[in-house]
Amino acid sequence: MNSPTPAEPGAARPVVAALVGCGGIARSQHLPNLTRAPNLRLAAVCDLNAEAARSAQADYGVPHMTTRFEDLLADPAIELIVVATKADFQVPLTCQALEAGKHVYVEKPLAETPAECRQVVAAQARHGKLVQVGFNRRFAPACREARRIAAGRGGPTNMYFRISDEYWNWGRGNPPGQRVIHEVCHVFDLLRWFAGSEAVSVYCASARADDEIYTLKFASGCVATVMSSGEVTCDLPKERMEIVTREPGALVLEEYTELRTYGCRGEPPLRRFAGHTHPDSEFTHKYLFEKLGAEALTAFRRLRWELREQQELGQLDPADAELKKFMEQSFPHVNYLVDKGWRAALEHLADCIRGKADFIGAGPRDALAASALARAAIESRTTGEVVRL
Repeated sequence: MNSPTPAEPGAARPVVAALVGCGGIARSQHLPNLTRAPNLRLAAVCDLNAEAARSAQADYGVPHMTTRFEDLLADPAIELIVVATKADFQVPLTCQALEAGKHVYVEKPLAETPAECRQVVAAQARHGKLVQVGFNRRFAPACREARRIAAGRGGPTNMYFRISDEYWNWGRGNPPGQRVIHEVCHVFDLLRWFAGSEAVSVYCASARADDEIYTLKFASGCVATVMSSGEVTCDLPKERMEIVTREPGALVLEEYTELRTYGCRGEPPLRRFAGHTHPDSEFTHKYLFEKLGAEALTAFRRLRWELREQQELGQLDPADAELKKFMEQSFPHVNYLVDKGWRAALEHLADCIRGKADFIGAGPRDALAASALARAAIESRTTGEVVRL
């Protein structure tokens, strides 16, 4: 590949990036975000499936494609490798990229086990490059505002988080009970970030596989409860967070579209946040969320669920080409309607590489902490006992 020579560190130029893995998360998030971020330039895509790589290259105007990861590592102009492969490939690819002198953005979960996470912690320490793990919710505008308010009131003392979706449908290929590793890891990282403290114990009570609660206690004294269920339908908003602060007061965050405050002097009682868009999809929701918040989100989710139900029952007109296109192409996945900080996380890493920001993202040690919590939760589920970390 004949990529341009990188400019001096800190120069006002985009960071040259390459993406490895052109599957679902790449198509829905990384490809559109890498090509829209002003401080990044996507120079190459890589996938073992040549057709997937060629399709990504054509759809997003990427200069180069390859099926050989080694080609990315050998290109001196590529500064950042974005790893969006299956979980079992992420640790070796991340370590190889670090050894080649590249910075890395790697999807969550970084690994299936704490031991594998430690490999990346050690590799980063050896090579001194930045590694950001895809715990993007830290960069969601609604979360950043909620954390600012909570920190100004002495921090959280009690947190509740519900994460619920159709895991029974899209996650059925995973072994039962693995949702905590692949999905709830997001919540564990977010709770640590809000608490500003490490968890010292976890307890799991399970009603059935992938339908359970976790109770965490942090070194700061803060406690948290996570309700996790993969047994709901898409008309229910996926995520909700409630926070009690050390100074009398509370916050409620509804699916990243709405933040309500209670007893928080100087703060508006209600803030709403724009949605997240894909360049190939319908975008009305972005503006409706900013105007109407959770009300609009609930309406969009309900609409999607009702249309899908009608489609499965054969009640939609098969000759309606516009509706068919809307269902199959134009409507983004309901879990991607809201701004969970995907693009902002990448832009932050690029600014850090350019020397324009101090790194505040989630790194390998954060991934290790989330992985340790997931493993402790599984142990607690098995033994019925509180597990101390």
